[in-house]
Amino acid sequence: MDDLDRKILEELQRDSRNSFTKIAQRIGVSTATVSERVKRLTEEGIISGYSAVLNTSKLGMVTLIIKIKTKPGYNSIQEVGEGIAKMVESCCVHHVTGDFDLLVISKCIGYDRCGIVIQKIKEIEGVESMDSELVLKTLKEELKAGL
Repeated sequence: MDDLDRKILEELQRDSRNSFTKIAQRIGVSTATVSERVKRLTEEGIISGYSAVLNTSKLGMVTLIIKIKTKPGYNSIQEVGEGIAKMVESCCVHHVTGDFDLLVISKCIGYDRCGIVIQKIKEIEGVESMDSELVLKTLKEELKAGL
């Protein structure tokens, strides 16, 4: 991956609805170059899809952050993480360093649903303890990588 790839990825993160022609004009290369590079980046798994970024608070959704400590044992972190990742409310499941093993960010429709998600996670085999917080106000939320 070189600087041109990074520029193309930055443009796609800014607005993936832009045509390859518009991206090419913005970064000063040909449309064919952008097309070839995007195809290669997709084949390599660097680009894994395209999606719309929603303002979930306007949809009545609550952001739930959960820090999970798993029970000691072979593969329990992976198994617990995979179980949580299957939940429709789970947006991010990260294996992290520190006092907890997993950091989970979920989006729930209403506070009652957050309680249900917390209970479901508590019931997953391998969960030793958890700490959860509700987000009161989001000051910044972006899904783009700093390239």
